[in-house]
Amino acid sequence: MATDGDQRLQEAELLTRAVENVFRRLIRFLVGRISLVRLQEMIRHIYVEETERKLQAEAPGKNVPLSRLALNTGLDTRALVQIRHKLQTEGSQYRQQFLAELTPESAVVEAWAGHIRNSGSAAGGHVLDYGHEGAGFERLVKSTVSIRGITSQTIIQRLVDTNSVERDREQRTLKLLVDHYSPYLSQDEPNIFNAAFSAISNLISTLEHNVDAEQVDKLFQRQAWTFRLDPRRLAEFRTAMRTMLEQCESDALQTIEPWELDQYGGDLVTAGVGFYYFEGT
Repeated sequence: MATDGDQRLQEAELLTRAVENVFRRLIRFLVGRISLVRLQEMIRHIYVEETERKLQAEAPGKNVPLSRLALNTGLDTRALVQIRHKLQTEGSQYRQQFLAELTPESAVVEAWAGHIRNSGSAAGGHVLDYGHEGAGFERLVKSTVSIRGITSQTIIQRLVDTNSVERDREQRTLKLLVDHYSPYLSQDEPNIFNAAFSAISNLISTLEHNVDAEQVDKLFQRQAWTFRLDPRRLAEFRTAMRTMLEQCESDALQTIEPWELDQYGGDLVTAGVGFYYFEGT
């Protein structure tokens, strides 16, 4: 017979696996687009913001004590004071700096473009030599990136791949082509990623609602899948699922249309359903 301790252990294991499953797939999206250091910092700040918001909702009109914030976040009060200070006093300036340093290469581009803007040397500042100790690009990387193990050559390759610089191998020069760094490798990727994270966000909002809602108020949330699919028929299966989902999308749009108002307004609600196909390993 299972004891209370065994049940708590099973619940903790279930939660750990579920969180790991979500994070692992999310991180696959983010590798090469945001550094682990920046991701950790972002999570710390968001976790503190959301924890404080939750505690304020539980006691409206009262300030959240640092002790309660520390208890719910696992951070000591000194770290919480620093995070609060950054969010309250630096605001958008802090977030702008954060975005400029999502990855080491983004910090390099931001420093390079900033030097051009500040010095007014637009004519020559876009081009830097590279390939030896005293080269302009090597000096830029050394002054910008403090992480051990990152070489100028690896940053150059990433900047070339993302069309951030133009490399002249014969002259050993790099020409800056952008005024800010984009981690995407193609023009289609931003829209693809935006759609992907929008879908993830919408699904999580449904789960968040259903966790606390009474049974009668729970939002519809289902998945349908099989464990017994012949891999030789995968392409055929994908086509059948796409046809079905396109029909569901058409039916949903027709069902939604009568509910839509003619005008837009800040007090209106965004609501709908999502459609996606998935495969697991």
